[in-house]
This record gives sequence, structure tokens and C-alpha cells, in this order.
Amino acid sequence: MGNALNTLSSATKEDTKLYNCIKELYEQGVPFDELKALIPDMKRTREQLRIKRMLENNNELLVSMLSKEMSFLLDAKERQQEEQFKKLDQLIRQQQSFRKESAKTSPATRLKRLLLPT
Repeated sequence: MGNALNTLSSATKEDTKLYNCIKELYEQGVPFDELKALIPDMKRTREQLRIKRMLENNNELLVSMLSKEMSFLLDAKERQQEEQFKKLDQLIRQQQSFRKESAKTSPATRLKRLLLPT
């Protein structure tokens, strides 16, 4: 409802501006018949400007929405990569641990212990 009132108020303001413009031209000596012919052009131009402003507002809104969406997607991608790096790090550490354990109990180590008592 508030938006409709704003639109109506804006349209009324635009009509007032149009009226004042026509009045000013009439007072400057432009014949009323010529002004009458200009009114449809003035209304068309006003409508085109209104549409242009609406499109600009929509574009700003879309850019804002896309920016937020891209930011969200980039954050999600970053979290996913971080998770992958953590898993990779864990696998590398686990592999190192297995290698250490296997080196302690390898046949060569057992042979050394048998041959070279400490």
C-alpha cells in the first residue's frame, strides 16, 4: 500500500511539473494550440524517463543480488577447498605414521637387533 501511495504521489508530482512547464511556456508566449500538440510528446518522454529509472533501479538490485550470490558461492568454494586440504594433510600424516611404524618393525630392523645387540 505504501509503495502504491509513493507511486501515486510521484505521478502527481510529475503531473504538477508537467503543468508548470506548460504554464511557463504559455506565459512566454507559446500558443496554446502548439502546447496542446507537445503534451503527448512530453507525457511520452516522462514515461520513458520513468521506465529508465525503474530499469536502473532493477539493475542496481540485480547487481547487488548477484554480488551477494557470488560472494556466497566463493565462500562455499573456499570452505570446500579448505576441507579438501585438511583431508589431504590428514592422509599425508597418516601415511607418514604408517611408514614410521613399518620402519620400526621391518625385517631389516629385526635383523639388526638380532645381530647388533645394544
